Amino acid sequence: MSHIASSAPRIAVIDALRALALMPVVIVNWVGYPALPDMGPLSPPAPADSPLAQGLSFLLHALVAGKGISLLAFLFGYSQALSHRARSVDALPHRQQRLQRMAVLGLLHGCLIYMGDILTTYAVCGWVMLGWMARRLSEVRVRLRVIVVLNGLILLLAVVLAQMPVTTPTSLPLTTPMSWASWVIQNAAHYLIMLVSFVILGLPLPLLLMTLGLMAGRLRLFSHPRWRPALAAWARRWGWPAVVLNVACVTFLWPGLSVGDVRDSSRYAIGYLYPTLLLLSAVVPALVLMLHRRPRWLRLLAPMGRHTLTIYIGSSVVSLLLFSGAGLAWQPGTAATLLLALIYWGGGLLLSHLLGSRRLPLEAWLSR
Repeated sequence: MSHIASSAPRIAVIDALRALALMPVVIVNWVGYPALPDMGPLSPPAPADSPLAQGLSFLLHALVAGKGISLLAFLFGYSQALSHRARSVDALPHRQQRLQRMAVLGLLHGCLIYMGDILTTYAVCGWVMLGWMARRLSEVRVRLRVIVVLNGLILLLAVVLAQMPVTTPTSLPLTTPMSWASWVIQNAAHYLIMLVSFVILGLPLPLLLMTLGLMAGRLRLFSHPRWRPALAAWARRWGWPAVVLNVACVTFLWPGLSVGDVRDSSRYAIGYLYPTLLLLSAVVPALVLMLHRRPRWLRLLAPMGRHTLTIYIGSSVVSLLLFSGAGLAWQPGTAATLLLALIYWGGGLLLSHLLGSRRLPLEAWLSR
């Protein structure tokens, strides 16, 4: 998010990618809200008998879910590389302080507002990577190989566990009307359990993405012209195969996903980020090249990339007020929720242009 690179020279294409990555994050968080706390990342289509909802939900499962959070994790690592290039080793205490603030903000966000918080995970990964900043690229590659092996082992373990009978009782949905205190207790309890589980088993995946981003930032993959022919060739080669793979995976699970089947939803939750990586590896280079060719789009999107933290937290506040049991408990359906999320994202884009060089409060606080 934008606060990560505040100490580094701004790279417009990275800011633009960060703004684009925020769109699927808001969409998935809002459309998937009825699935909380046990299911996700998306909820089944609503109304269930609506062809429009069915079609949109299929496309969101296949081409949107996981794309935003994965790209933001990659850009986190990329921004760490930019920050290290701009600062001396003496700035380590400053980085540590910013990660501490991010962790505190994430804990408050996860406990009080939205149990799907990603900031605490980013802070933990950032702490792990602090010692990697001064390492040679060859040493970072060794760590990358270890992380890849860990991801494979954890994926295998998750597949085995998914075959076991489901005995856990279903929790009360967070959209169920209840008092503010009851809602906070339930939300916080699920968030903390999820956080501990994720730190124990799920950390290698965002760490993999951030390490790839760190290496890409070291190489200036998205800003140096020498990489553009290779990026174009990769995007041409893997774009359509990656789309087909993502669509095929969701098609295989769709009979269960469309009705909220627990077993198929669990299978999707376990594996959906892995096809996502291949798709992003093709789509992101294509976006980078497009942004370099069309400066008008770069100028349109880049300002929002400097304010994504506040806009992200703001989206959680809005979803709390509209969809949670402590708020209006409104469930408008897949199409309407998607439209609302796009309107919110567009409002954030407009606000970013109105702000100019001014910072929103959370960005200003983290960069102090």
